[in-house]
Amino acid sequence: MQVEHSCPSPSPVEPNGAPALARPKSTVAVGDLGLNRVLLLTIACYLVYLFTLSHLINYGEFVRGYGDNAPYVKISTAIEHWNFSHLEVKLFWGLPYAVAALSSVARASNLNTLIGISVVASLIAIAFAYKLWGGWVAVAFVILSREWLERSLLGGAEPLFLALLLGAFLAARKEKWAPAALLASLATVVRPMGIFALAGIALALLRRKDYRNLLWATAIGLVIGGLYVLPLKLHFGNSLANVRGYDQEDWNSQSPIGIPFVAIIRDALAGNITKLNLARCTLWIILILVSACAMLRATRLKDYGRRFPVELTFCALYFLFLFTYNSRFARIEFPRFAIPIIPFSIFALEKWIPRNYWLLFALGAAAAVLSAGETVGIVNAIGLVRKAL
Repeated sequence: MQVEHSCPSPSPVEPNGAPALARPKSTVAVGDLGLNRVLLLTIACYLVYLFTLSHLINYGEFVRGYGDNAPYVKISTAIEHWNFSHLEVKLFWGLPYAVAALSSVARASNLNTLIGISVVASLIAIAFAYKLWGGWVAVAFVILSREWLERSLLGGAEPLFLALLLGAFLAARKEKWAPAALLASLATVVRPMGIFALAGIALALLRRKDYRNLLWATAIGLVIGGLYVLPLKLHFGNSLANVRGYDQEDWNSQSPIGIPFVAIIRDALAGNITKLNLARCTLWIILILVSACAMLRATRLKDYGRRFPVELTFCALYFLFLFTYNSRFARIEFPRFAIPIIPFSIFALEKWIPRNYWLLFALGAAAAVLSAGETVGIVNAIGLVRKAL
């Protein structure tokens, strides 16, 4: 894939004499890998994954207890009836609000609505990734991340979060700052790390001295945030009630941030994981670190950061968060936590992606089969296959 960059030109100057940011193209141009081929490969991988998984386990029963599906369904049910008396407050409620709204309109069960949102948001996110970084990066993301397949097809907040986040990036590239702030704010109530995108928007506008759009973006963020925390304050007496839930169950202390790598190393030394999973998590950590080094060294990637400051700010802040997250899940869930910056990492290492669509198609199908086996556990999967034979 050939990535087109704008030809250098003299830096524009704002009327007040301050230097302005260059006005970049809204998307990365792509070569011979079009959106249709990207979506075809993605859907094929999804179908292979579901086909394999359905022959290993009962899909309907499995998704009920998968990940955070049960608490998300419970929260969405409480929202539908506006009754929170027996609700354990944890998780962020952006996804449950979407589930409650759509299930009421579609008259579908909350669990089916949750799965439907995850699948549709996943495809939207892949389409947005294509527009941002090109087709090779988008398909490599689908092939490499088992966690993305799982959250897309078994349910999770990550697909909706990434669709909103990447939509905010696209809006920012087109300098549509109000929609960018709205999408980033909605992403933040799905997963709190969306606030890094809001910080990127604010810094970009401050650098441009565009105080009018900064005021609008700030107002949008405050309104969305205020509407989100109001029910928590009214019903639980604490605007950060769900954050306190993480404090009690997930964090190693009262702070979600600690010394870099400490939580990851502590979890690794605890030995509560198989050697295969330890190796897999370690490889992901190495991949993210290597890609970060590549971003710092490559001239074209430095240029990318200058042209798209919102994305650069988000990526830098999320990277720091990923390695300082003070959670007992910091290492074992690292591949899932890394999902939002995996496309950045692949883009940084893009030259290593094979430029053969059908080879990637075959690799994607093989990865989907392997991912389905890993979802239920490789040992369990082998046992089930032997039993079937």
